[in-house]
Amino acid sequence: MVELVLTLNDRDGKYAKHAAVVLASIFSNIKQTINVHILHDETLTEESRLKLAQLAKTFQHYIFFYHVTVPEDMLQASAEVHKIDHWTKASMYRLLLPNILQTDRVIYVDCDVWVNMDISELWSIDLGECYLGAILDQGKDNLGDYFLTMGLNGDVYFNSGVILFHLDNIRKKETWYDELLHFLRHYPATTMPDQDALNFIFGSNYMQLDQRFNTFAHDDLDPVNKIVHFAGEDNKWWDDHSPCAPIYRSFLAITPWAETCAPASAANHQCGPQKECTAAQPPVIAQPEPPASAAQPVVIQPEPLAPATAQPVVIQPQVKPVPPIPVRFLPQIPAAPVKPKRRRKLRLRLRPGLRKRRITCGKCRSCRSIRKVRRSKRQHVLRRKARPAVKKSPIVMKRIIYVIRGRSLKKSSRYLKRSS
Repeated sequence: MVELVLTLNDRDGKYAKHAAVVLASIFSNIKQTINVHILHDETLTEESRLKLAQLAKTFQHYIFFYHVTVPEDMLQASAEVHKIDHWTKASMYRLLLPNILQTDRVIYVDCDVWVNMDISELWSIDLGECYLGAILDQGKDNLGDYFLTMGLNGDVYFNSGVILFHLDNIRKKETWYDELLHFLRHYPATTMPDQDALNFIFGSNYMQLDQRFNTFAHDDLDPVNKIVHFAGEDNKWWDDHSPCAPIYRSFLAITPWAETCAPASAANHQCGPQKECTAAQPPVIAQPEPPASAAQPVVIQPEPLAPATAQPVVIQPQVKPVPPIPVRFLPQIPAAPVKPKRRRKLRLRLRPGLRKRRITCGKCRSCRSIRKVRRSKRQHVLRRKARPAVKKSPIVMKRIIYVIRGRSLKKSSRYLKRSS
């Protein structure tokens, strides 16, 4: 079963009609059952909800409504981003999809696209470990300086009009919500807040899809088997001067917003010059093939709006706290007492007199050693001179010499007599 999500801010009372036209183009080309998730705020009226539910019931699909209130910390982080009011805050709802929807994957589409193919082809793509699948932005030329200012990589910058989200992989990235708040706080000059934030958070790990899943509308476009994106403020297909306005009105004719003036059949969807609308009956709605299972799907009717006194349901993002790092306890080893070092420099700085004396002594150390040696020699000479002279006889001297040399005195008596 295909999961599809659209976001609505119907402040001018027309965007719900544009969303119905997008759903009509999707329902007309798919044979599987779709779960349609509508994320909206208080601007979506009960009448519009009933009409959207009637459209899903006609084509036998499911539809769910989510009244979303932006979290307070996200509002504070985006307070300085002035372009959010320009693009409506509903464009930021897609940033909260991992916490709003409980599905594994979901396809997001803008309300200004024409799905002229079976969207189940996009649903069947395996994203692996990527966070999302998207198409490179076709209007990013000459924006190199802007990408550098926003901290983005212009070579892989994708468009957010059609995205296949892998919500399970995004939930594994525990810091995705903190990175979202960081981008909104530090880059208030962003001109496309939702698209730039998605590129900032997930641009390093996404799958580039074929361009036919998000082709920008232009004059020479062949829309066969493509999802056509009418990007830009002056290129909307619901404008009367748009070449694709007849196609828009043909899908509008099969919605509860059908007007009395119906265009020609849109069997051959070609963007050509605008034709005048002639009065005619609305075309017969072709019923889609039932699902493969024998049981008919139960159509979920829209929930009644809460009374005015009731408080809106606030969907707070569930950010998983980071577990504390375990502390490893090491055995307590008694430290040996450390003898404090003498702070010689500080002592010398506080006592300049001592420092000056030390410097002087250091210079004269060599001179003092020389004077000491000379003084010791002089004293030795004086002691020798003061020693009394002892004159000994030659015989005594010779005896001393013989005793020292170890000779016998008997053998040398001749020498002693002769020498005497």
